[in-house]
Amino acid sequence: MSDGQQTYGVSNLEYDLITTLSNTLQGMETLEKYAKDAEQAGDPECATIFRTLRENNRASAQQLRSALGRHLNQG
Repeated sequence: MSDGQQTYGVSNLEYDLITTLSNTLQGMETLEKYAKDAEQAGDPECATIFRTLRENNRASAQQLRSALGRHLNQG
């Protein structure tokens, strides 16, 4: 659509931000599960890697929330 609206009543960019935020949060849950799996397998190094990735995703989620808030407040 030429006005940037999708069928869902939000702009393509808002939809992209919402979807990416959701996927990022789900990824954080998965990474925590993987960290626990690594601990159970006796590999604390891998657990640390998964938790570091999870924290990186947390920062990304904060950026996405901020961007989404800006766009929602404009509408």
